[in-house]
Amino acid sequence: MQNNMSLLNVISLGIGSIVGAGIFALLGQVILLAGHQTYYAFVLAGAAAMFSGYSYAKLAAKYPVAGGLTNYFHLAFPNHWISGTLSLIYMLTSAISISMMAKSFGIYATEFFDQIPPSELWINSFACILIAALSLLNMLGAADVGRSETLLVFIKVLILIALIIGAFFQPGLRLFAPEIATSQWKFLQAVGITFFAYAGYGVITNAAANVKNPGRTITMAIFATLAIVTALYIFLAYVVLNYTPSASLLDNADTAVATAAEKILGTWGYGLIYAAAVFAFITGINATFFSVFRISHSLGQQKILPHFYVRKFWEHGTLGNAFTTILIILATLAFDFSSIVNLSSAAFLVSYLGIFAANWKLRRETDSSAPVILVGTALMLFILVAFILSLS
Repeated sequence: MQNNMSLLNVISLGIGSIVGAGIFALLGQVILLAGHQTYYAFVLAGAAAMFSGYSYAKLAAKYPVAGGLTNYFHLAFPNHWISGTLSLIYMLTSAISISMMAKSFGIYATEFFDQIPPSELWINSFACILIAALSLLNMLGAADVGRSETLLVFIKVLILIALIIGAFFQPGLRLFAPEIATSQWKFLQAVGITFFAYAGYGVITNAAANVKNPGRTITMAIFATLAIVTALYIFLAYVVLNYTPSASLLDNADTAVATAAEKILGTWGYGLIYAAAVFAFITGINATFFSVFRISHSLGQQKILPHFYVRKFWEHGTLGNAFTTILIILATLAFDFSSIVNLSSAAFLVSYLGIFAANWKLRRETDSSAPVILVGTALMLFILVAFILSLS
């Protein structure tokens, strides 16, 4: 074991993993639902993430292995059908998120080409081409870009920080924040969606095997990361709410951050944010495919999934990889963007509830506080149920 990662390294890894495609695709949607309450939506979703992070940290401290979530399921539930089913839920959650990011990419692509109308046909075409291309790339074994991908994600974070700083240095451009009709149910739906923007903090636990004191370092890294990301999201919400014309926000909700950047930083700022968003979608899908293909192969070996998930298809890919890719493409074609966003958010909430279940089962071994686990579980269940009810 090489203890070669510092606290700063782990926090950097966490921020790089969380701040990606979600914030570019979802911020405008959340603002249209919650209006000025968007800030509270991010705070509440961040609090739920921190309770979940507590269980993650306790599990990582006791079991400092690189496998992360799927390993915790296996340790907590030795019956491979239970652990396999929880891993399958996580795999399906990740697959849905691929569809969401690809759909977002399609929206940005049609915005880029002025001659192409932003119709479902063109959005889906760009999305499906990207899904197929990155699936084949993963089958080639070229998906593990390692530290370089983390570095590039951080470049995107720096671009977002530049946008925030630019807004505060140009207060004269500030508009009257639009009055957006909201309600209790819309706010709860917004909270469910914002939780998706926090998805990814679990990757911090993958570093447990590479730090000197996992209990202290991973715990501090998770809470520091979530606090920093929450602050970043609140500032971005402020920028979009106060520097985007109401008409532009309504017409360009899916590209709200880029629209705000154009007003604050000009054409070059719009281009920077646009490029950062597109790259976020590509790297996000690429990394998620890497995870989905490996989880599905493991589940195929355990006979949780059909045998064709381990049968070779092409290069390093399996028939199961091809089948999963086809299902993702079909989901992308079948559902509109809002439906996929809602599915992604609900799926992630369900998946992260599994971490509470695992830590509850192992709470004596991990020396975890039962009340903290129960409060965190109750909060996330509340968000999930309220989110589902708000959709009806």
